[in-house]
Amino acid sequence: MKQALKIFGFTIVVSVFYWYVSLWVPQKRTEPPEDIEIGANLTTEEMIPIGEEIVAGKGTCLTCHTMGDHGTGLRFPDLAGIGAIAGERVAGQSDVYYLAESMYDPNAYVLEGYVAGMPNVARPPIALTDQEILTVIAYLQSLGGTPTVTMDTQLEWQGQAPASQDVAPAAVGGNRDAETLFAAYLCNTCHTLDGTVAAGPTLQGLGGRMSRAEIYESIVDPDATVTEGFVAGVMTAMLDATGFHEQVSASELQALVDYLASL
Repeated sequence: MKQALKIFGFTIVVSVFYWYVSLWVPQKRTEPPEDIEIGANLTTEEMIPIGEEIVAGKGTCLTCHTMGDHGTGLRFPDLAGIGAIAGERVAGQSDVYYLAESMYDPNAYVLEGYVAGMPNVARPPIALTDQEILTVIAYLQSLGGTPTVTMDTQLEWQGQAPASQDVAPAAVGGNRDAETLFAAYLCNTCHTLDGTVAAGPTLQGLGGRMSRAEIYESIVDPDATVTEGFVAGVMTAMLDATGFHEQVSASELQALVDYLASL
């Protein structure tokens, strides 16, 4: 009887703890970035400022890329002067092809010294339209080069459906297991489970390094403790950009923490 009471009491304490920590999740409402209306008759010069706006906003490009400020360099290439060197990166590829591929199929070619992990920006949660990507290419070409792309430029990736293995956060819901949530919330975009380094620290063996409370904190307040060798603000920006804190439920958060603690 005493043992049963102890188990019951422990269960109550743990439940209250999870409820309390779940209150840390921000409750503010964040509206998703609005699509920019792009006319089919824009000139190349008119495309450039629109592309710049998308790079700094909806595209969340500056979350992981710098623009000449190497003092705060992140884990992806700096974009300063990319227009001058894009056509020289891969033999036989034009600058337009290289820049387009870097957004539609970013891991097809990874610059030496960097790691794979950038998501396809044409798919959720970023979900740039083909027209928006054309304007981004125009802007990137203008960074040290001569913009040549137009709204009529045809790219081989345009109109392609998302790969079936990718699950967008918007699809999260219902009764999903923790591993599915891990993929659905795009945690595997920046974190690996096999010990290799990507945009964020590997999660292999995480349960042996961090307590459940510390794992909770790393999700709801990623900048509270930053792993040595990584940059503060990146995970926070990604969670804000994808609307994670507005979508995740307390039960999903608990499931994710339990899953990570079990590693």
